[in-house]
Amino acid sequence: MSILFKCLICFTGLLCFAGAANAHQQKEAYTSIVFNQRTGMLEIQHRFYLHDAEHAAQRVIDKNADLIGDPVSREAFAYYAISTFSMQDQLQQPLTLTYVGTELQGKYLWVYQETLITADMEGFYLKMTALQEMWSEQTNHINVERNKHVTSARLHIADAWQYIEVAPASK
Repeated sequence: MSILFKCLICFTGLLCFAGAANAHQQKEAYTSIVFNQRTGMLEIQHRFYLHDAEHAAQRVIDKNADLIGDPVSREAFAYYAISTFSMQDQLQQPLTLTYVGTELQGKYLWVYQETLITADMEGFYLKMTALQEMWSEQTNHINVERNKHVTSARLHIADAWQYIEVAPASK
């Protein structure tokens, strides 16, 4: 085996190891905004990769934060998350969102909010900056669903408010 071939094998192995070491951080979060006509509520569900949320909590809350084992840490992260999310109606008036709670589910941490559906909800201005102060490559995906029609946006660190038009209310 030539020395060049051995170096190539070692370099390939190092690249694989480096990729595996970074594979656990996704640097993405997902928010679903769903019109629940049955309850009359607009349900907001933020889904974070638990591993990313743990790293963030240890930086923005406490270096000993434990989102899995400590409900207080989980609540503190939830309040951080909801402080980074804002909605405005189509006239750019802020919507008052109520915090509902959190849930651990597999590799995800969910944070829930809600607000009443009003008759004139034709679109929203949205802003979501969660985790972007730590990771500039963090992407926050938002999906708005009404009457089985989904409209999406991707928010990056340089983005300002984004407007999403939603499907009309069913008659």
